[in-house]
Amino acid sequence: MARVLIVDDTDIVRKALEKAVQRMGHQAISTSDSVEALEMALHDPPDLALVDYRMPNMDGAELWEELRTGLGERCPKVLFVSATPPEVVRKRVERVGQPAGFVKKPFHLEDLVRVVADALAH
Repeated sequence: MARVLIVDDTDIVRKALEKAVQRMGHQAISTSDSVEALEMALHDPPDLALVDYRMPNMDGAELWEELRTGLGERCPKVLFVSATPPEVVRKRVERVGQPAGFVKKPFHLEDLVRVVADALAH
């Protein structure tokens, strides 16, 4: 069982991601706030983070950069779940590194399950 941090400022999306992760047999921890997510991850690093790209306070790319800086080798894999086109997100985050993947909102559960399983397997 993996610990999966879910960061999305839209309640319905966050709750759907929580349920999907739990149905996969993993522990879901979540927040709507990227600053709180950073604090949570620095205190107890998750195995994977499902991160919305567009959020108040700190966008997903900034959050990932802070995670990498603060956690180094213990930084979780990051999967971006966003309505922003993957090519836009990819261009923005390429200076940080290579994310575990992208899931376009609205997403199909099967796609999410596949990408999460792949991210956790590698």
